[in-house]
Order: sequence, then C-alpha cells, then structure tokens
Amino acid sequence: MILLKNVKIKKDDEETLVNKIKKILWIEDDFKYEIYKKSIDARNGITFNYQVLVDVHLTDRKLQKIKDAEIYKEENFKINPPYSDSKVVIVGTGPSGIFCGYILAKYGIRPILIERGKKVEERVEDVEKFLESFSLDEESNVQFGEGGAGTFSDGKLTARSKDKRLREVLKIYVENGAPEDILYEAKPHIGTDVLRDVVANMRKYIEKKGGEFRFSTKMNDIEFNGDRVTSIDTTNGKIEADNFVLALGNSARDTFFKLSENVKMENKPFAVGFRIEHKQRDIDLAQYKVEDKTLPPASYNLTYRDEDSGIGVYTFCMCPGGYVINASSEKDHLCVNGMSFHSRDRENSNSAIIATIDEKIYGSNLLDGIRFQREIEKKAYELGGESYLAPVQKVGDFLENKETTEFGKIIPTVKPGYKPSNLRGIYPEAVEGAIANAIKYMGKRLRGFAAEDAILTGVETRSSCPIRILRDENMKSLSFENLYPIGEGSGYSGGIVSSAIDGIKAAELILKGE
Repeated sequence: MILLKNVKIKKDDEETLVNKIKKILWIEDDFKYEIYKKSIDARNGITFNYQVLVDVHLTDRKLQKIKDAEIYKEENFKINPPYSDSKVVIVGTGPSGIFCGYILAKYGIRPILIERGKKVEERVEDVEKFLESFSLDEESNVQFGEGGAGTFSDGKLTARSKDKRLREVLKIYVENGAPEDILYEAKPHIGTDVLRDVVANMRKYIEKKGGEFRFSTKMNDIEFNGDRVTSIDTTNGKIEADNFVLALGNSARDTFFKLSENVKMENKPFAVGFRIEHKQRDIDLAQYKVEDKTLPPASYNLTYRDEDSGIGVYTFCMCPGGYVINASSEKDHLCVNGMSFHSRDRENSNSAIIATIDEKIYGSNLLDGIRFQREIEKKAYELGGESYLAPVQKVGDFLENKETTEFGKIIPTVKPGYKPSNLRGIYPEAVEGAIANAIKYMGKRLRGFAAEDAILTGVETRSSCPIRILRDENMKSLSFENLYPIGEGSGYSGGIVSSAIDGIKAAELILKGE
C-alpha cells in the first residue's frame, strides 16, 4: 500500500479524487484505495485535503520521484502472550474504565466494572427527567453513569497523540457502531445520540467475554495490607481482587476526599469559565467565508494569554450545531456543559471559554481546587434563582459589567432553562478580567466571536480535574503497587480519546503482569 499525502481537490467527489490520485501517481489503470485522513482548508477558498492509501505497485525509482508518496507501514496494536490471569476490579465506566475493561476482556481476563451511576439506557431517562422537571438524581446524571461525562457531550474524538493506540480506539468505536468516517476525519466526532448506543455495545461485548458490570455501586473506601489493596468497600458489599483500577471521573469529589486519607495525590492546575453561544451560521461564514450547506458545521479553537494576570484562556469542547446542558451532579450546585447530536443541526454553536487557574487562585491545601469548584457552583445556583436555572448574560453586557435584561438574535439554548443575570462576581476579578480580555482578542481572530448578543452561560467548572493521583512509570499508585489510577479523574488525560488510551495502557500492563 502506498500512503499518498496532500491530495488537494476543490470539488469533493469520488471521480475528482480518483483522477487526482491518477495524475499524482502517473497511472491510468483502475486501483483500489481508502481514505486515511481528510480535512478542509478554508484559507484561500475551500480545498479538501486527503491522505489516501492506494493499492498499487510502484517501482522504488518512481516512488522516490513522487514527493508525497511513501510505503505505508501501520503499527497495529497487539498484546503478545503470555497473559497474566488475575482478578481485576475497575472503578468507573467512563472512557478510561470501559476501554481498560474492553482490552482485558478481549485478552481473556474477566474484569468486574463498578459504576456509581446507572447503565446508559437508564441514565438517559434520569437526565431527561432532570432537564424537564428539575429533579436531580445525584448518582445518575450528566456526570455519573455508564460512559462517563463524555456520553452527554459532542462525542469529540480529537487528540494530538501519535500513540499507536489512537487508531485502536477509533477501530473499537467503529466495531461497536460508530460511523466509519471517524477513522479519517481530521476532527472526528460521534455525537451524543450515537455514542450512547456505542457505549452499550461495548458493555455487551465485555459481558459476552465474561466480564461483569455492577451499576448503582459506589466505592466507599479501599482496604489494604501493607503496600497492597486487598479489597474495596462499596455500597453493595466488599469486592476482593488482585488488581484495582481507579477510572474515576473528575466529578467524583466525595471519593477523592476519602481516598486522600491513604492515597498520595496532589493539586494540579485546571480550568474554569463559561459556555459561549453563537449562531452556527455566523461561525460557518467566519470560517469558510462562503455559505455552503454541503460543508460540515464549522468549529474553532482559540487561545489567549492575559498580559496583566498571566492567566491563559482558551476555547474547549466546541459543539457545532448543539446546545448547552445543565451538568450538575450535586444538590444546590450548578454547572453546565455543551452537547451535540451526530447531525450537529441545531441553530446555535457553543464552546467553553475557560481560564487555567492554579493554587495561587484556589488555595494550596490539598483538594482546595474542589472546594473552589463547589463555591463557584453554589454561586451560580443562587444566581440562577436556586432552581437549576442557569444564569446567562450577553457578551456585551458582560464586558460592560451590567445585568442582561433582553436578548438579541441569539437565544440561550441551555436546558432545562435559564435566568438573565450578571455573571460578574462569580469568579475572582483576575479570572473574569482575563476572560473579558480574551473575548475581545478572540473577536479579532474570529469574526463575530465577541458579538454583543453572543451568550455566556455559567458556569463551566468540570473541564478537567483539580487533583492528580500520583503514579509511577508503570501506572501504579505511589501508595499501593496493585492500584492503577487512570484517566481524567486521576489527572492523566483530558478528553475521550486520551482517556481511552490511558485505559488501554493500564490493561496492557496488567495483562503483562507488570
């Protein structure tokens, strides 16, 4: 197979692509090919940039003359025997936990996965009930339950990792019902509606291989003897095992407080801010410079460093054609997230606009970051009227520090509802100042971003974890040699793909007995 890069075409159809490949490779005969990567370049008109795998024989001399062609050698993911035969308990069924369990099951270990929330089908019903009736289930919500918080997002699979496991993650998703285009799209996504079915299919695969899921089962504490964990105490009894995997979500605050008594961890920087909404049509025009409904909804990624405070601000988890969702998991506290279906066909886009903070902002005592999050979420709950209505404000009013009383063309989408407010005062002045300056700067980078009637919704506090559970080079806790802290909640990843890769790595080490 020949990997051919930089195949650029203006008309995005198969005939144009095939003719371009023939021209570049100097061939006339028919051939088989598959798309390896695809992206859109809108800098000078719309250009579709492909990387393709072509099944064709070229002489070494001819191959050397073609600038962007090379022999394709993919390093397939595989774990070689022998495999250990140990009993493994995985705490949490977000991406890191479920991928760890999936690989263990594939290679013969029958893991037990416990989850404080419910299976995804029941979890969907609980979330929909909350969004309709304001009735929050603190153990089954946008944060807790099978699939993790990412199940109620956009299902974005972007990652900068060059790890060979990245493609394995995408393949496993496709095998379990995700669209095949995630294998080659530059910015792949599944969508919350499709991802729910994929997660359920992964569970069924693990169960078919002998694995076991225990839902509505919360880990209360660990029990240990010397430097080894012997069992975990749960709401449904003790579970003994040889190895234990902590695949906690970043919202498992009560668990972090309990674990901190015996498990070494440290504070780490994390990010807080708001969601910002625009008309998706305006984002499309700003990015593509043309109105073309055949193009996918456009996205953006913006960064800024505030000169006055040194605080970095960036956009995160951009959801084209989506809406904002109340992502609360604690009574009388409020936070939000973004969500999109696979079609991304809603009127508004939304993204987090968040500032990175550290101990200088939230305090230097262990777990002060969590205390800070709770303080902010309590303020947001009170500002929304103490009923899980999210406080919202027009960007223009936020910049002028005045309460919003009416909206322009952009109407907030947040479910279950919203309350016009003044978001100033929720965060420390340095954080709010950095975000305000970032909005103005980003408005110069992306037309319309700082539009007066764009909508800010408070608060975005769960983008990353405030703590890191310390581990060694073999992913083992510094406190216990058979405890593997992984994923976003342990402080080692920042999204679906990186969490899944972390889970696969842990499974490899357990299978190898390392």
